[in-house]
Amino acid sequence: MSSIRSTTRVAPGVLFVEGPLSNWTVFHGDGAVELVDCGYPADRPLVEESIRIAGADPADLRRILITHGHSDHLGASAQFAAERGVMVAAAPAELPNVRRDVTEQVTVAELLPSALKRGTVRWAAAAIRAGGRADVGVPQAVALEGDEVPLSTGHTLTVVPAPGHTSGSVCFLEPESRALLTGDAIVTGHPLLRESGELQQLPAFFQHDADEAALSARRLVLCDAALVLPGHGPLVVFPESARP
Repeated sequence: MSSIRSTTRVAPGVLFVEGPLSNWTVFHGDGAVELVDCGYPADRPLVEESIRIAGADPADLRRILITHGHSDHLGASAQFAAERGVMVAAAPAELPNVRRDVTEQVTVAELLPSALKRGTVRWAAAAIRAGGRADVGVPQAVALEGDEVPLSTGHTLTVVPAPGHTSGSVCFLEPESRALLTGDAIVTGHPLLRESGELQQLPAFFQHDADEAALSARRLVLCDAALVLPGHGPLVVFPESARP
């Protein structure tokens, strides 16, 4: 089984987890656990391991907030919901993708033009092994309401719309640490990107609407963020030069 790449405590009760192929964040406190994103389906044991690393109990998982409904962020959310009654929540515009009423995700056909590029086949094979083509829809997912999301852990997240990667993609800002959880609106690394550790976008074929995704990425610099916790790649300090 693959292993967690790194964990970083970015604030009290906040653990950023760099998984094998995608990332998630653990919030814990007041006897409760909430997640932002959930890795791939095969990452479920690692998700539970990360909760223990945070100093909490996986049995205390109450809710999973989804930045966008791709398989490498939904992961085992449907299993947690069905087996433990964990709530799964996403922005209203993203619910059709999370529930799999629609599927806004790169297809094999869309990957074919890049198949000969270095790393593409290896990444695609790893993604499939991790459950990238599994049925990850969460029919019982609910809509996030309002611009602020109070967590059962004592934290509060601000919802930052970032459409383009998917129709209802969002980021979350944790105001105490000023950490911006970007999902795939901005990343800092990916097997199909040359650079790592730099704020950047995923290749255009990953975007549902590449033009809108580019606009969202530019708007994110208006957030009062000090840290970027991306959906792929390592955590980075938001460059002072990029802040308003």
